[in-house]
Amino acid sequence: MIRGDSVEYELLKKWCDTLPFFEEPKSVTTCEIGVREGLGSQIIMMSLTPRIGKVDYQHYAIDPYNDLEYQHVDGKASWKETGTTPPTYPNSMRDQLVKDFANNPYFKFYNMTDVEYFDIFNLSKTVFDLVLLDGPHTTKDILKESLWFADRSRIGTRIIIDDYWVANYDVIKGALSYWKFEPIEQGKSKVCFERVK
Repeated sequence: MIRGDSVEYELLKKWCDTLPFFEEPKSVTTCEIGVREGLGSQIIMMSLTPRIGKVDYQHYAIDPYNDLEYQHVDGKASWKETGTTPPTYPNSMRDQLVKDFANNPYFKFYNMTDVEYFDIFNLSKTVFDLVLLDGPHTTKDILKESLWFADRSRIGTRIIIDDYWVANYDVIKGALSYWKFEPIEQGKSKVCFERVK
């Protein structure tokens, strides 16, 4: 069953519905890191497919699952140190996601970490139009992810960061400005950057 565990999905839909294409795209590529039960990816695909018609479209979904122990926020080595109950990412959740999207021709699932994906596809010439970052929420991880995608962007590309407030927002904003990304709107949990030049 496709579900979400975040908030402000209405903002995600709005940012997908208003994604600018400054020239007729030959192809459109979107991505979500930290897919969990798939609602973010579902919203992205359902918002874009009616707009792009027969243009070649792919959505990459990247998530390692397997209940990995990792640093989730700045200043805490692991979930155990946050004093909160860690979310679960069991392989059974992955298996359900694969079933839920089995008949979706746009959905391409990569069962790996962001670092593994970046290492494998580092030389790829793929240009991304929209990216949702909802994996680890440390400043260094958000920087690593957002800058990797910024380097593979075009004018109008949007990078959406979930739970941006737990990281050092000013550092992330400053780094993305090098690639001419500016924040166009932010909610309490999600922020949307757009490449303007």
